[in-house]
Amino acid sequence: MGIDFSYEFYVHRRDVRRFLTAVADLCAPRSEKWTTVLLPDGTSVRLPGTHGFASGTTVELAGSDQLGGTFDLSLSFPADEPLRAYRDAMSDPDGSSRIMVGYVYLSAGETYAVLPDHWRFGFMPAVNAQSQLFLMSPSIRETFATLALSTGASLCLLDSELGGPEIIVTALGQRVSTQVPGPCLLWRPRGHSREAFEELSSRLAGQPQDPPTWIIGPEHPEFAAEVDSIADYAQVPSHLWVGP
Repeated sequence: MGIDFSYEFYVHRRDVRRFLTAVADLCAPRSEKWTTVLLPDGTSVRLPGTHGFASGTTVELAGSDQLGGTFDLSLSFPADEPLRAYRDAMSDPDGSSRIMVGYVYLSAGETYAVLPDHWRFGFMPAVNAQSQLFLMSPSIRETFATLALSTGASLCLLDSELGGPEIIVTALGQRVSTQVPGPCLLWRPRGHSREAFEELSSRLAGQPQDPPTWIIGPEHPEFAAEVDSIADYAQVPSHLWVGP
């Protein structure tokens, strides 16, 4: 699709139910299509939306390294300027305080989790206009940051298919990248995810590694070039990146 941004959440097994319940609360409230998600503890969560575009199915999360297909969701975000412009371009404005964005594809699995005993959940929009919103809408950034912080997610990243660093949104219960392009931190593990997370943990505890290896902040000599690369790739003016 050309531009591809996604929010990635790394959630401990014990918090998966809490996480998916919060995701359900963000979905279209009057959706007539539902998917039942069976959890490892034998309980279930009902998500408003489809899985592989099929409604009324039961998807078992337990014992699966990577689910086949994705959950197909419409997510509701508080209105802000970028979201209003998106809605007005898609349909007549209705004055509502929340704006639906869909489809947003939710993938789930253990295979690519960077931490032991964690599940990786990835939210990816369906089209270019939505993908740009994932980067430049303060409301979307705040909603996903709140989702991570309220459900105990160990790490939340804003990723792109560019293959460069990811933007660290939250980590270990802390809001990290409160503004983009700055101040923010970039995640660049390059196959060393555990070491990168340890470096990030030390930095958040006030003991930054010197020199940094995997975590790129504004003081890093490569920071400006990396941010410019993301801006060029996204085709979004950097002044629209400002987030909560």
